Order: sequence, then structure tokens, then C-alpha cells
Amino acid sequence: MTAEQPAVPMTAGTGDRTALDRLLGVAEMGWLVARVRGRIIDSGGEPLRGVVQLNAATAEQRSAAMRLVGRPKRAGTALRVDLTDVEQILRRGPWPAGLADAVETLTGPVVDRRAEREGEAAAWDVARDGLAPAAARFPRLPVWWDAWCSAGGLKRAARAEAARTGATPSPAVGADLVSMLAAVLELLPAHGEPLAILARRAVGDAHALDVSRPLGRLGVSVIRAAFLPDEAVSDGESSPRDVWAAAGVVLSNLASTVLCLGVPGVSSADSEIVGHASRTATASSLEAMRAARMPVLLTLDQVRSGGVQALPHGSVIHICENPTVVEVVADRWARITAVAGTSGAGGPVLVCTSGQPSTAVVELLKRLAGEGAECRYHGDFDWAGLRIARSLSAHVKWVPWRYTDADYRAAVRDGRPSLRLAGLPAESPWDPNLAVGMAECGLALEEEAVANLLAADVLAARRSCVGP
Repeated sequence: MTAEQPAVPMTAGTGDRTALDRLLGVAEMGWLVARVRGRIIDSGGEPLRGVVQLNAATAEQRSAAMRLVGRPKRAGTALRVDLTDVEQILRRGPWPAGLADAVETLTGPVVDRRAEREGEAAAWDVARDGLAPAAARFPRLPVWWDAWCSAGGLKRAARAEAARTGATPSPAVGADLVSMLAAVLELLPAHGEPLAILARRAVGDAHALDVSRPLGRLGVSVIRAAFLPDEAVSDGESSPRDVWAAAGVVLSNLASTVLCLGVPGVSSADSEIVGHASRTATASSLEAMRAARMPVLLTLDQVRSGGVQALPHGSVIHICENPTVVEVVADRWARITAVAGTSGAGGPVLVCTSGQPSTAVVELLKRLAGEGAECRYHGDFDWAGLRIARSLSAHVKWVPWRYTDADYRAAVRDGRPSLRLAGLPAESPWDPNLAVGMAECGLALEEEAVANLLAADVLAARRSCVGP
């Protein structure tokens, strides 16, 4: 700052600003002011001490220094100023508050950037720790959460939220996100609750957990870490629908669906459905599609309507991962019926997970198997397929259906079309050797490659199922 710059307003009685400007506010004393600013933080509020030196000083700089502290005590080419002398001169004369205050008056407050950074880091730590009580209920979540925040995840989410709302990115924005997220976790696991209803109950905004919102995307990441296997968290392959379904939440009762074939509807004579139009409609639709040997896509509301008939003990429910298998079975079943010229004495029941099982898939299987029917599962021979199978086993008891190490190796030997295995390995608790064999062979086998074998199995078992 130079003498020509406007003076900073001072409180009355603080000092003689005109004299201060003449002594320290001139350009020739800029070097001294700059050196002093660099020492203010470390002084801790104590009077400044020590000597500052300027080599090759100009005549003007020497003259300005002499106006402040007098002639130098010793001759030399370097200009040396003792800060203790400056402190005493200012305090006895024009500026009783001392040198540090004088410099800040001339050039503005000195900000302790390190303390500022430390304070901000502490505030981010407080924001992060806000999830701790809710996260403690989920064994895998605390470690993941700390690592994710350390990698900058919470800061990125806070910046996105600030951009959405027009706020300034700050730890306070992050703390608000964490507070809302903790409120969501406290309500989980849910039991088929729509996401919008959960969001409104938790934070008062039905759209707060939409994937278009920062909180919604943050929620998907956290729920994945809390409810899905470690390897699924690492590769992040699960969709938002799959992630929320693992926590018992559906994106909506209409968005959660299940593809199935041959599922029976309850009898129209059943007194339970009298007066319940949704049960009657679901049961009638199921029976009509079953008689036509056609697949049907049920919504979660239809599954819950009461129109699905449980299969008796001794029946078999086949479960596949891919819709193509349902198409193949439906086509063959229709052709068998046409050749026989009759509707037949029984029919298969096949349910498709279409990847990760939705809430509708899980609830349909539980209703069908409620009286003791056996569930048999087959999926892709790849790491994602093993994770899907494990996810289903957390909700429904099943036995492997051509889904063991022996089946995998046989399919590979038969030259079925194969791809290279990719992604993080997964486990196969129903047959530990399966995961080992897949790692050894390094090949992935899609379910479609064995669709004909699976169709033969389903149709061979059809007479053990209920219905005409």
C-alpha cells in the first residue's frame, strides 16, 4: 500500500493514522511491511522481534527506514531493521497497538491459512461422523464410509448439492446431506416400501432420493455398501433398482415387476377373493395367460393382490436369470400342447429374475413356495451371475438347477459359446467348487447357451405342478 491509497477507517483513539501512513505506508517501506506480514501468525500475538534485512537497498528505501528508526547503528551495504526498535517506536508514538496491528491496518487482516484449513478439515470430519450412529447397524458400512469420505466422496456430493440449490459448497452442506442420509438408514431395511414414500417419511420430500438428486445418488452408494456383498460394492455393477431392492425398497409398485410363466391364479370359487376386485383380476389374468401358454409380467401390486395360488408341497418352481429362457420354454410348451391337441394335465412354473431379483420377484417366489414347493435356480456362469444367485438366496431358499461345478465344466467341454470372465471374482456357497472351476477355466457361460437343456428340464417337470 502507498501513501496515495485511501486510509482504512480506524476506531477513534487507536493511533495517528496520518503518521502511520507516512512512516510505514509509503512504497519504499513495502518490503518491511511484507516481511512483517509473514511473521504475524507465528508471533502468536506477542510483540515482533528479530532483524529483517534488505540487500542492495535504494537510497529512497534507506531514507524511509531512517525516518522510522533513525540512522543505522553500523555501516554496511545491506539495510537492516530491528523489529524490536520498530515496536517500541510505534507503541510510544503514533501506534500504541504495535507493529502487527499497524501492518494489518495498512494491508488488511492476516489470515492463518493453515488454521483455516485445519478448521475446515475438522468441520468435514464432524459432517462425516454424523452418519456413525446409523451406520453402526451395518457391519460393512463404517469402513466403506470412512474410505469413501477420505477419497473426497462427501465433498463431491456437497458440491453437487450446493450447485443444485445455489448454496456455497461447505461442510455445512455435507452435514445436511449426511443428516438426511442417516434418517433414511434408520428406516431400513424396509418391506417393499416405495422409494418416494420412504423419502417423504425420512426427509419430508418425496423426490429427495431420486437418482437425479445428489442425495439420491449418495443413497444408492451407501445402500449398496450396507446391503450388498463386498464384491458387488467394489465393482458397482448393481443398478439403483437392484440396490434399493436389496434394502427392501422399490422404486415404485409399478416399476417393480416379475416375468413368469405358468403361475396359477387362485380359484374363482375361493371365498377369500369375493369382494376383492384386484385379487379376482390378477387370478383371472394368470389363469388366462397360463391357459394360453404365454408369459406374463406381474407388477408388485398384482403379486400382493392375493390372486397368486401357492403351489402344493412336492411341486417345483424353476427360476432363471434371463428372459430368453422364459421365451424358449413358453414356445415349446405351446407347441407340445398344439401337437397333443389338449391343454394337458399340468404345466410348468417358471420365474425369471431378469438380473438382480426385484421385490416383485422375491415376493412372488415366497408366495408360490409358501406351502413347501421347491425352488430350483439357474443363472449365468459369470461373476455377476454368482452374485445374483447369492442375493436371491438371502431372501428365498433354493437348490441349484444345472448350476454346479460339474454342470459348468460339462458345458465348457461341450463347446458351448463362451466369453472371457471379467470383473471381480465372487463366491458360490451352494457349491464352492463352482467359483474355483470358473476361475481355473477363465470362461463365462451365458444362460442362453444352455436354454434348450433348461427348457427340457422345466417341461419334464410340468406334471408335478398344479393346474389343468
